Amino acid sequence: MKAIAAAFIITLVAVLLVGLQQFRVIALRGEVAVETQARQQAVAANLESQSTITTLRAEIDRNKAYQADLNSRLKASEQKALKARKDFEDLKRKSPAVRKWADQPLPDGLRGKPAAGKDDHGEARTPSTGSM
Repeated sequence: MKAIAAAFIITLVAVLLVGLQQFRVIALRGEVAVETQARQQAVAANLESQSTITTLRAEIDRNKAYQADLNSRLKASEQKALKARKDFEDLKRKSPAVRKWADQPLPDGLRGKPAAGKDDHGEARTPSTGSM
């Protein structure tokens, strides 16, 4: 009887140990599945990030080229403006009519000030000449 009870207890312990091992295996498989899914999501997010980085780098290159083009256009415009100023100064020196025109003050409206002679309604007042 003792032998049967001992065998029964040994069998029971063995079954419990096998059951615990089986439970641990199932739990580990679940963890592996979760980790695999998380890894796949991380890889997908990484690929999307790499794609975004590539797109942004291409955009940076396009912006640099555009900026270089704008800088060269600006430099050309500045050179043209400098030449135009120099030509105007030469013309002012050489032509009395241009010198007289250039020496006149700008109207208020062109100097950033409100134009003189406006009433409350924003309409320009006409000066009276006296003989109309």
